[in-house]
Amino acid sequence: MVGRKNYYGSGSVVSAELAGRAWTVTATAERAGINPLRYLSAYLDACAAAGGKAPEGEALTRFLPWAADPADLAAWREAGGRHTDADTAPDAAPDADADTAPDADTAGPAP
Repeated sequence: MVGRKNYYGSGSVVSAELAGRAWTVTATAERAGINPLRYLSAYLDACAAAGGKAPEGEALTRFLPWAADPADLAAWREAGGRHTDADTAPDAAPDADADTAPDADTAGPAP
């Protein structure tokens, strides 16, 4: 379950349930290697093309990652695949002297 403590402060049970569903959809997209923003944009475009109604039948199957057309999956994927920590790593390692913060054991009492 994604939510649990994240639901605190949602304001209502309905908004907490909606948040849980949204997180489930975006997490499923990420696990399938799909960019959630591109995926949701394509879905909402399909809803708009259907007169503001959710796709049904074969039109909905298009958005199931395990049944989607390979061309759709390729369009929804980020360039370079899934995001990893290595994608955001700095080019050079920080200097060893850069860590000037005192250790927690020697810092003394908190103010």
